[in-house]
Amino acid sequence: MKKSEHRRREQKLQLDTEELRAKQSVRTTFKLPEKIINLLKISAKHLSIKQKTLLDQLLEDDKALELLAEEALSHSRNENHCRPKTFVLSQKALDQIEEVSNTYEIPRDFLVELSVSRLSTYIDSLAQTHEKRRNFFKDLDLCREQLDNLLGNAGAELKEDDVFLIKVENLATRTRKLVSEIRKTIKDEEEFIY
Repeated sequence: MKKSEHRRREQKLQLDTEELRAKQSVRTTFKLPEKIINLLKISAKHLSIKQKTLLDQLLEDDKALELLAEEALSHSRNENHCRPKTFVLSQKALDQIEEVSNTYEIPRDFLVELSVSRLSTYIDSLAQTHEKRRNFFKDLDLCREQLDNLLGNAGAELKEDDVFLIKVENLATRTRKLVSEIRKTIKDEEEFIY
C-alpha cells in the first residue's frame, strides 16, 4: 500500500473526539412545570422513543431554540408551579441550550419548557384522533351487537345446520374478533392528559 493511501486510510479511521463528546450522555436538572414534565413523558410514550432521545431532538434544534428564545423575551414565567426534574440528555443538547440561554439571557429552564411545549400540538392532535375513533367505535360496537341479536334470533328460528345460520355464525365470530382488535387501537382520553 502506498504511503498516501495509508495516510488517507488512517485519517478515515481516526476518532472524532468532538463528535464523541457531543454524543456523551449527561445528567442535568431543570425546574419545570408538572404539565411540561408529563407532556414529555406522554409524547415519548406515544412516539415509542425514550425521553432522552426526544429531549435531544428538541434541544439540538438550534433554529427552533433561537425562535423560542426570541418568543421568550416577550413572555414571563411563573416558577411557583415548577419542580426540579433530572433528565439525561446528550452533551450536545446541553451545550446548545446553554449557548442559546446565554446569548438571549433567558433561563435555560424556560427555554426547555418552551421547547417541550411544542409537543402539545402533537398530543392534542392525537387526542382528537382518538376521540373520533371512540365515537366511530360506539357505532361499530352497535353493529356488532345488532349482528349478535340477529344471530340469536336466527338461531331460535332456523335449524342448527341451516346454511344461512352457519354463515351468520361465522360472520359474527369474525366480527367479534375484528371489533376486539380495533378496540386495541383506541386510547382512553386519560392517556393524553398532561
